Amino acid sequence: MSFADNLKHIRESKSLSQQKLAEKLGVAQSTVGMWESNKRTPKLAELNRMARVLNITIARLLGQSKDKKVEILKNEIYVDGEKVCELDATDVEGILSYISEIKDKKGALPRTPPSGMQSSAKKILIIDDEQEICEMLYSFLIPHNYKVFLAFNGQMGLEYFEEIKPDIVLLDLKMPDIDGLEVLKIIRKVSTVPVIIITGNPQDVSDIHLADLDIEGFIEKPISLQAVLNSLKYLIGE
Repeated sequence: MSFADNLKHIRESKSLSQQKLAEKLGVAQSTVGMWESNKRTPKLAELNRMARVLNITIARLLGQSKDKKVEILKNEIYVDGEKVCELDATDVEGILSYISEIKDKKGALPRTPPSGMQSSAKKILIIDDEQEICEMLYSFLIPHNYKVFLAFNGQMGLEYFEEIKPDIVLLDLKMPDIDGLEVLKIIRKVSTVPVIIITGNPQDVSDIHLADLDIEGFIEKPISLQAVLNSLKYLIGE
């Protein structure tokens, strides 16, 4: 299910009209209409606000895996009734501290996790107008301890890039609003972050070299998930 269809389904399941949801989000009804007709993609801040208003996770909003039931009992963590053996009491205290800090800031995530939590997960920004590819990569990479952010067009990708400061970018070359070459040119003006190109035509990569723009390589469509994972491990680790 696409993001547009998923948003409409969730809104209707909450018995909200487009107008009512728009009022809760502080946007025009036409904006919600464009999201649901796939004519516009929301920014990261808008996705966060939607998730809070609809009381769901961003992953579910994007049509990813269903929410899991998480319980903390006697310094042990259970997910869907199964104990998470990899975590100990120190991790539990860190999670509780993190939750407390979030509540204190009224829903705003702290800039860095508290000392009891690991914060080593690398941030991956995927910029590709093919939503199916984005969602496939999201579902594949999350279990490998990467923080994955999705952008479905060049403009959205640049806004996310500035906001999240990713450790690596996976960038499609062919996009309708701002093509990947222009996105790369803008990124290279401010950052040397590793960039891997996603393309259906490897010959297009020659344009990048002609423009004297640094990239770490390219992955050809149809995408090999293992090739993506191997590249990430090589460039930024697990």
